[in-house]
Amino acid sequence: MGGNVFGTTAPIKREDIKPTLLEFFREFKKIFPKAHAHFTGIKTIGSVGKKDISGDIDLVLAGSSFDDIDDWGLDEKHVQDLFTAFRSRARTASEEQSMRRAVVVAVAQIVQNSNTDIVPDIKQAGSGQLFLMAPQFNEAGERLGTSVQIDINIGDVDWLEFSHYSAVYKGNVKGLHRTQLLVAMFSHGGYTFSHAVGVKTKDTGEVVATTPQQAIEVLNKRYGLNLTKDSVANYFDVMEALKSNLSEQDLNGIFDTYLRILDKTRADIPEDLQQYWIDNQQRLNLTGKFLPEDSNLVKYKTA
Repeated sequence: MGGNVFGTTAPIKREDIKPTLLEFFREFKKIFPKAHAHFTGIKTIGSVGKKDISGDIDLVLAGSSFDDIDDWGLDEKHVQDLFTAFRSRARTASEEQSMRRAVVVAVAQIVQNSNTDIVPDIKQAGSGQLFLMAPQFNEAGERLGTSVQIDINIGDVDWLEFSHYSAVYKGNVKGLHRTQLLVAMFSHGGYTFSHAVGVKTKDTGEVVATTPQQAIEVLNKRYGLNLTKDSVANYFDVMEALKSNLSEQDLNGIFDTYLRILDKTRADIPEDLQQYWIDNQQRLNLTGKFLPEDSNLVKYKTA
């Protein structure tokens, strides 16, 4: 869910995901034979396998998988050197996050130097994600001549599954629309939503939620809602709750924040908000720069 960082990967068909991942893990285990146990708990998240075509493959791996660097065959001095370098430039990252980043970068470097076709993006590697590019395979085990981006999201598995959850919708709504709507709700309410960590207050940076239930309770308390884990998973259920319960000030405030977020995202505007987008384009300075070419709003683009 980090966007296309390689620029040379291709979408993948649903039927090719399983054989591609089987080959990917086979190669990954060759590189890190002692880390075999950690791969058993890895899961797909987001919209992977729910649609005919996926732009990339998102996986989730528990952060504890990187606690023992011996499992990954890493050099302790090299990891410490990376940690020292990251700490010297860190502004907001904790020591734990800097160490996790050092380990993940060291893992990416080993992948880069391996005799495989898996390619990492070392510059983008961080405490919460490892971006990789791997060849695609079909169900017959044949190489297809294209590659797919595979993102390994690292952290608390329950939180990552919640923050990246993607239902399948009719119309132009995608999974990211639900997630970014949550981001806008937290932002308008005075909080920062992190896909990798949890929810923090904007003014103090205090972490107020690290589990899905805690995050939902923050929203319910702030807006007087009764959202559940099931309802908050669906874009349309969240929108119905907002329109039925919020004041006009809070509702428009969330919509304003939401549309500003989407204006910087490669996605269409949900159909139920397109008229609001048109009516408020000038006030919100919405450019439509990243709208898809088949969007109803393309004719309003200013960039």
